[in-house]
Amino acid sequence: METWFSYRKRILLSIAIALFNCSSVEKVNVPPKVFQEPYYKPLAESSSDFIFRESESDYKIRKDGHSLPVLAFSPVHYPKSVDGKLATYFEQELGLVWNLAKFTRVKIQKSAWENPEILQAECKKSGVDAIANLKVSDAENGWDFKYELVDPIDGTVFGEFDTSFKKVSPGQNGGGAWSQVFFWKTPESIISLDQKSAIVPIWDKKLELTKISQALDLSISGSVTIRSSSSETDVIWKNKKLGHTPITDLQVPEGVQEFQLSLKGKKPVTKKIQVRSGKKISLYQEWEDDKTLGSAKIVSSPEGLAVSLDGFKQGETPFFRSNLTPGVYQIELIKENVDKALVYFEGNLEVQPDKISEIALPYSSSGLLGDLEFWKASGDGGFSSHSSTEVDFRKTKNLSPGWNGVYSLPLVADELEATGIFSSPIEFGSGVVAFSFHCQGLTIGVEANKDHVNVFKFPSDGKSIGTFKYKTEDKEYGRPFSFRTNSKDKKLEVYLGQNRIWEGPIPFQGNWTLSILTRGDDFHEALPLKDLKIHYRGYK
Repeated sequence: METWFSYRKRILLSIAIALFNCSSVEKVNVPPKVFQEPYYKPLAESSSDFIFRESESDYKIRKDGHSLPVLAFSPVHYPKSVDGKLATYFEQELGLVWNLAKFTRVKIQKSAWENPEILQAECKKSGVDAIANLKVSDAENGWDFKYELVDPIDGTVFGEFDTSFKKVSPGQNGGGAWSQVFFWKTPESIISLDQKSAIVPIWDKKLELTKISQALDLSISGSVTIRSSSSETDVIWKNKKLGHTPITDLQVPEGVQEFQLSLKGKKPVTKKIQVRSGKKISLYQEWEDDKTLGSAKIVSSPEGLAVSLDGFKQGETPFFRSNLTPGVYQIELIKENVDKALVYFEGNLEVQPDKISEIALPYSSSGLLGDLEFWKASGDGGFSSHSSTEVDFRKTKNLSPGWNGVYSLPLVADELEATGIFSSPIEFGSGVVAFSFHCQGLTIGVEANKDHVNVFKFPSDGKSIGTFKYKTEDKEYGRPFSFRTNSKDKKLEVYLGQNRIWEGPIPFQGNWTLSILTRGDDFHEALPLKDLKIHYRGYK
């Protein structure tokens, strides 16, 4: 069964490839626009207010989740060796186990399963939390059954479990007498089996109720990790003390949740988050305690790179460490494979007193807007930079002129390509969105509005260096752009569609950052980009 997410992703990917291959831009003869140079301005903790937002594309982002998961079973396609009566027998046997699990079952008309869009609408109407897919195949002496519980929106797999039946002919050990085969009694009816072709299927590997229950629980809960600069921080949730930080991979029900963090001698802090099943959320509390020590934060995408400080393995990404003595640490980011370990990055990280030193290596990332560990809010109070699952701009009051949005953690300087997509003019709405690349001595950015895309760079007099319009635009997908670094020639190239509209030298020392911004006086209240991905060439 193809989920709405996989169906839409497949369609959009083909459109994206076509757009990058054929879309082009033309320069528009308009007066240059004057830009204010963007710079990172930390958003005060008190200003980053939680704002609940419903999602048009994801009905599982909601204030309150379900206490019992809502489950839909997809149609089962049996092999030819299973006739109707035998299929009914299997369904009854499997149902005896499923009936012991706690969930609400909904039925979706069979025709809906043939069309992902109709299926999505039906799932939304019934509030389906998970879909149970069952694949039945012939085995050497029976049949194998493999279940998969998946998210109806994005295809996240909550659990997989299998079972099997084996054939036992009448008279064989374990087969029982013929009288056990002639009829299968249910609460509603008695099913007659054909004596001539009757076989006696019995459990070979029984379906495990524990695995079913675990997968169902995951369909209505998300994972929360809480860290702080002090290991003595207490975490309280729903008036229950959970213990000291760090608390990792805590399963929390879907919906809006509140956590209270407290440290002796400090004013307690309450953090409100929005939990979505199948997603990971991280909270970090920095206390102003020992200002003589520093902290380190290292992230990668995908996660799981081993982190070594001064030759000693300290953990895996995402990596947080507080109470570090200031100084320069030699760090290595290592991908550990079965056959060998690959060093993905080797360099220095300077830890300063009362500061968090950060570095990121998104070596192969898609959907980077959904990796909230990668971004830091910047701007004035009165706006929110993200929802529970992705970067998403909203404001709570009128804002003064200036840039508001998110900056990435410092990136490892290497050969990479950052590819993004602005919404098409038809669906863009109001306001402006700018995507910028920042390195030592240079900022180069592209700013989109409803009609055009402006290119700007600093240092300069602030005037745009060109205004462009896409010749080919797609209502569903949008206006693609890319930033590509070349380590051999030490340069950066900027593309709109397939057209290179700027290139110039950049330093490969130090770190780079990316930003996604909007203007307080021309605010774009929506997802700033349709997509963003980064790929470091040569990394797998």
